Amino acid sequence: MFFFLSLYFFSSFPVFAAEPVASESSTHPLVTIEGTLLEKGTKKPLADQNVYILPSTNKGISDAEGHFRIEGVPEGSFRIVVNVSGYERLEEEDFQEFGAPARLRTLYLPRVSYQIYETTIYGKENKRDDSTRSIKASVAMKLPGANNDPIKAVQNLPGVSRAAGFSSQVIIQGAAPQDTRYTIDGHEVPIIFHFGGFSSVILPESLDRVDYLSAGYGVEYGRAMGGLVGAWTKKPERQRFKGFVYADVINAGAAIETPIGESGSLMVGVRRSYIGNVLKAVAKEKEDSDFSLTAAPTFQDFTLVYDQPLSPKDDFRFDAVASQDSFDFVLKKPPENDPNLRGNFQSQTSFIRFIPQWTHRHSDRTTSRFSLGLGRDWIKFVLDDQFFRLASYSITNRIEVEQKWSEAFSSYFGIDNNFSWATVSLVLPDFYNSGGVSNPTATAKQLRVNAAGSYHKLGAYWNNDVKISPLWSIKPGIRFDYFTAVNEGAVAPRFAIKRELSSFSSLRLATGLYYQPPREQESNSEIGNPDLKAPRSVHLALTYERDFREGASNGWTFQGGPFARLFDRLIIPSTALIDKNGVASPENYNNEGRGRSVGLEALLRFDANPWNGWLSYTLSRSTRREPGQAWFASPYDQTHNINLIVGRDLPRNWRVAGRFRLVTGNPLTPVTGSVFDSDNDAYIPVRGPFYSDRINSFYQLDIRADKKWIYEKIIITAYVDVQNITNHANVESVSYAYDYSKRADVKGLPIIPSIGLKGEF
Repeated sequence: MFFFLSLYFFSSFPVFAAEPVASESSTHPLVTIEGTLLEKGTKKPLADQNVYILPSTNKGISDAEGHFRIEGVPEGSFRIVVNVSGYERLEEEDFQEFGAPARLRTLYLPRVSYQIYETTIYGKENKRDDSTRSIKASVAMKLPGANNDPIKAVQNLPGVSRAAGFSSQVIIQGAAPQDTRYTIDGHEVPIIFHFGGFSSVILPESLDRVDYLSAGYGVEYGRAMGGLVGAWTKKPERQRFKGFVYADVINAGAAIETPIGESGSLMVGVRRSYIGNVLKAVAKEKEDSDFSLTAAPTFQDFTLVYDQPLSPKDDFRFDAVASQDSFDFVLKKPPENDPNLRGNFQSQTSFIRFIPQWTHRHSDRTTSRFSLGLGRDWIKFVLDDQFFRLASYSITNRIEVEQKWSEAFSSYFGIDNNFSWATVSLVLPDFYNSGGVSNPTATAKQLRVNAAGSYHKLGAYWNNDVKISPLWSIKPGIRFDYFTAVNEGAVAPRFAIKRELSSFSSLRLATGLYYQPPREQESNSEIGNPDLKAPRSVHLALTYERDFREGASNGWTFQGGPFARLFDRLIIPSTALIDKNGVASPENYNNEGRGRSVGLEALLRFDANPWNGWLSYTLSRSTRREPGQAWFASPYDQTHNINLIVGRDLPRNWRVAGRFRLVTGNPLTPVTGSVFDSDNDAYIPVRGPFYSDRINSFYQLDIRADKKWIYEKIIITAYVDVQNITNHANVESVSYAYDYSKRADVKGLPIIPSIGLKGEF
């Protein structure tokens, strides 16, 4: 009986299964929707984002390339909806017919704002040396007065003195300009700014960050009593091809970034200035001017960055950086106090660097880093029949092993060498300069030098990072340097201790010894003194940090504290005669200078979209002493230095920002009279107390405005960056009449508007 019932049930099943069931899928064939989700304008893939189909509520998730695939969507009309934090909601009507050819959609999702101002200073988690202040390049380019240049933004930090109007130097905490080193990816370059300080020597878009090291910096670097400014390149784009073209009043440039192979990437960029053409046109209009430009001052740069992971444990990077400055003019009328100074003037500075870098991770605890800097430098200065020409080759190498002994103890062992070979020829007047006031060139004898030599600087360091408790950490280190030019070795211990006061505040004390080799002309056997010693300084810095945001994204942060530097064995000019192998010879230079610099720094930052800004303030006193002189102000002493920056993001991708600077004027040595030199038909200045007078205080207001237009595949940016918008005539130095009976102020740069346009694709 059971058998017959079972047979009846199974024979009836197809009839029951064929009963009609109301469902949307039975009346609408199903299709598959595919596409790519990209950020509008930048074409950056948006990964791990939900893409919805309405009204069917189907959903897909984008992968690392932004690609999404949604199956089981009823054919016909539907809406695609994407809602991502920080982006505008996207909702598009679409249609897909069953059986139609597959169609790959591209969805461009616009940001809420393309002017988001990120946190300017990197947090402590990005710093191995707590004394380092790092500025993110993408943010620094938007600062007023920086003219799209992140390295120029360093001038806004506390402790950085204001350089003179056309200066291309960075002066740190009362030290001299030559006490600052400049590096690209850790390797030294001769200059970091072009003539006039208009722009740095590396394409800004190739940079990841700029590091600024001042009092108390660690043992990884040396040979600089003042500090260091280091530019670090970024990894080029690996996901897509991109690039930009721009032009403004000062210069124009272009660059591309592209993937290479499966995992490599490349960036190549060029830039050329034409600010000189503007200056040349101005000079032509002033026919009564004392000089005329024969060739417009120009600069040009080339930057290449190639990045390639070689294996899961190995990374390779290669930089190529080239830069050139040139400036020519005719001095038709000499300065009143120096009638022999006239003629054709030419100046050119060029350098090239190739920097291969290899990082190898032996294990989770051990990492090695190897890098070379291969380059050549050219410097030429010509004034009529007087000239200076220098050509040099250099090889720098850095080797470092990082060893993590435990979670609380890490060590770094490194080598930092600089080998250089140079040839120099010069015919220049050896005029007397004292207190920053020079005698006329007519009173000087002519120096004639043709020389070649090698100048090697060898360095090794050992640094340790020890967390001795949850609240205390120390960083003891030691550095050794050897300078072949003066045959001297130097041992420099350095130490830092840090106390975590809370989760959002800390106190750090750093101290150390710092040596710096004499410059080549100072130790040269013909025009210098080969018996010189390396100048040195002792640093002490106390820094308090407080993050008032306490984990939030908006609010205030503070960093500041006192610093002190003591200098000895400073190199100063000398007119003394000394005995050399029984012959009375000019000493030229000696180590009898001393100095000190003390001050207080403060950096207060505020970030709360759409407002942001910072206030940096430096109070300092820098003094020097020479034999026969009382302590006097350093020529780079600036008592007060205030930088206030405020910016705001506006709707429709506008951003406006302003910077105000107020700086105490630099000291100068007054000229109290003159004595006529009948043999040379010139007046010799009589100097008052060294650097006992000052020029007027400097103040300047800069503004900047940016506007972006966003299209699917390109972004157009227009910007206006106006320096010294009030056209205030700041005094940079003074000049004198032929007999020094009258003094006149030399004014600095007038209003400098830079209007530009940039296209990103």
